[in-house]
Amino acid sequence: MMTNARRSTKLFSLFMAALFILSSAIVVQPAHAASNPVTIINNTDKLDTDGNAIWAQGGWVMKEEGDNTYYWYGMDFETSGLKKINVYTSADMKNWTGHEDIADFSTINPKLVATNDPTPQFAHSQWVGRPLVKYNAILDKYVLFAEWGNGDGNRNKIAIFTSDSATGPFTYEKYISRPGGNKMGDLGSIFTDSDGSTYLTYTNDTTYTNDGIQIAKLTADFMNVQEVTKQLMSTGPYKEATSLYKYGSKYMMMASRTNGWSSSETYCYSATSLSGTWSSPYQCATSPYSGISFDTQIDQVLPIQGTEGTMYMFIGDTWNKFGGTTGVGRNKWYPLTFDGNGNPTINGYAQWNLDAAAGTWSPSSLLSLTQTFALVNRNSGKALSIVGNSASDGGLAEQRPYTGAGSQYWKLVEAGSGYYYIQNTNTGKVLEITDSLASDGTDPSTKDGTQASQRTLNGNANQKWELIGTGDGYYKLKNANSGKVLGMSGGSTGDGAPVIQWAESGSTNQNWSLAPVAHIDLTKTYSITNLNSLKALGTVNNSAGDGAQIEQRTYSADSASQKWQFEYADGYYKIKNANSGKYISNGASASDNANCTIWTGSASTAQQWVITDAYNGSFEIKSRNSSKYLTISNESKNDGALSIQFSETAKWSQGWILTDVNP
Repeated sequence: MMTNARRSTKLFSLFMAALFILSSAIVVQPAHAASNPVTIINNTDKLDTDGNAIWAQGGWVMKEEGDNTYYWYGMDFETSGLKKINVYTSADMKNWTGHEDIADFSTINPKLVATNDPTPQFAHSQWVGRPLVKYNAILDKYVLFAEWGNGDGNRNKIAIFTSDSATGPFTYEKYISRPGGNKMGDLGSIFTDSDGSTYLTYTNDTTYTNDGIQIAKLTADFMNVQEVTKQLMSTGPYKEATSLYKYGSKYMMMASRTNGWSSSETYCYSATSLSGTWSSPYQCATSPYSGISFDTQIDQVLPIQGTEGTMYMFIGDTWNKFGGTTGVGRNKWYPLTFDGNGNPTINGYAQWNLDAAAGTWSPSSLLSLTQTFALVNRNSGKALSIVGNSASDGGLAEQRPYTGAGSQYWKLVEAGSGYYYIQNTNTGKVLEITDSLASDGTDPSTKDGTQASQRTLNGNANQKWELIGTGDGYYKLKNANSGKVLGMSGGSTGDGAPVIQWAESGSTNQNWSLAPVAHIDLTKTYSITNLNSLKALGTVNNSAGDGAQIEQRTYSADSASQKWQFEYADGYYKIKNANSGKYISNGASASDNANCTIWTGSASTAQQWVITDAYNGSFEIKSRNSSKYLTISNESKNDGALSIQFSETAKWSQGWILTDVNP
């Protein structure tokens, strides 16, 4: 299927050639096509291929050499008082198949009893967290490590399980208490160096809780700590949740600040040798700035190596189940970039493209940057508008029923780092949050209740917006400057109610749909003229009966059936004949060459059309029912040629011009 942009370009070229004003060739540079890109979406709950919520808290992603499968391990805390470890498998890092409850905790206590181990026995009320898994060639098994806090005064142990399969079941083998001689907190990461040596990282207690980080080399069978390779100290703030990886020849480690269940900034360490001198911790850069790492604690930095390179992905957790944050979704993944000194930046895209096979990524939008939208409030069903359709700086935002008025057309313009400008296509001005009491009207506001307005683009943060998907087709529009979202004053459903910013409340009046629209005024009556023939649609013999065929003829103001009106709902248009009051239909056919006729209005998708801007005021009209385009049969220019539906051709006969006429 050709994209709207490509169709529009072709219509543009043909149209301009027909007018003999195309003076030079238009060369379009094709975009590089990745082998298998998928879109990673943050700020929403992730679902497996069966539609179930993914539970992989404190997660770890593993991919072994020679295996094209990614394994995503993590804790399932859905049921209070029950400990479960799940794994999800994927070939593309997007579509995950669930394998639940893969660790058999019932195998712990029999082994403790058999060995007369004095440690308290396992109970589901105890803490288990942050599982790590790696294949061990000596054992020919997959080894799972997890934190285990069983109340023996030692803080967390490392519990070890093994399995013949990466998807389990894993059975208990042993535990390591006080690895390196100290109590431990968060188990961080497992890392294999180029010489084949494998290391664990974890937080440890020397004098204070979480005042240190250890990098510990494992024995060849992974069953014990062979030596502590490096002890790092925190002088405050103390760290937790570590992840060790290698970028080029540099060893890198990231860690969160000890902050309970709440999100925190991320700290970075680096060294040229695991046992050598490590840099002092510094706060990792974020783009745009986020003091809480886009509402996460770090789980892992995952190198994804492909045929075209290696990209590095920051895997973070939002621990909202435990009340530390109110963020949407439990798992957030962000691409890392590195400066000339190898220092990383966490890029906080709300959505981005990943090609795991190629090892590449790119920014992405779930929404077209060429499409025009109406921003419709979920609670009221009314559209974001500018008071009085003003074209002036400072024009205030309100809600009104959607009519296709000029101030109700909006486009998204990328502002970088996952943010957008929301631009009114009528004025070219963008939506912002400004203190209306400021003398010049340009003071960014962080106050609850500040009314949104429009202004000439200046690049300030109060003009930038993050689109946060709710998971059911709606978005929250969060201002980059204030961190607050757009909603309706007092949750009003009334005409003219101010559109304001407010702290997130979970209310549906803070949800918006971005409904695709064309520049069509619903209050006007139009002729519909074919771009190829320059002749207008009407019914054969001006018939007003159900099933009357639609033909083209030279437009005449006296021809009753050549006048049309448009109705709009939920992204689709209905096209009503002003003479008969009946609607254009494709007869519910999915076939090329099916005739288009008029019928009494109904809820049938055969009467619903997607209308998109093409070029210079022309449109394309596509059936919701068949995804085929309103066309003139055989590209005819003759009076009496019938309208049909046909697969996309991007030819003139699928382009339409709407002209305002008297009803």
